[in-house]
Amino acid sequence: MAEVLKLWLGRHGEAMDPDTARSDFERTLTSSGRRQVSELARWLLGRESAPELVLHSPLVRARQTAETIAEAIGGSVVLMEDSVLSPGFSTASLINRLHNAGVSKVVCIGHQPDIGRCLTDLTGTRAYVIPGTLAGIEFQGAPAIGSGALRWLADPFWFGG
Repeated sequence: MAEVLKLWLGRHGEAMDPDTARSDFERTLTSSGRRQVSELARWLLGRESAPELVLHSPLVRARQTAETIAEAIGGSVVLMEDSVLSPGFSTASLINRLHNAGVSKVVCIGHQPDIGRCLTDLTGTRAYVIPGTLAGIEFQGAPAIGSGALRWLADPFWFGG
């Protein structure tokens, strides 16, 4: 039987208005965004086994989202910045990263429109991906375009907003 890879693919939480930041890179999460991500992660951990690795883009809001998820997971989860998730990333580059991750449960936090496109490429599912959305994708064997099964799509507004 092929090994199963579970991916939590998500967009960073709600961030401060672009007009109030010095640069897009430095935009931080709002307090509401942090709370939503934290509550969403805790809710999911009550239903899913914990990921081993949390990857995030280099942008501050993605790092803060990943840190919030990692705090909810606790234990020995590895938190890692990965330029593969920088704005403009390709699904092919993410697939390559997943092949080399060496884990069976991973979180990847990035940005729109890349996360939405990647969700469609991997699962065939089109969804409106608002800040703080997480998708649970499962692969039977190695990840590839069209080979993922969307198991759940979690909306951050379930947890206040």
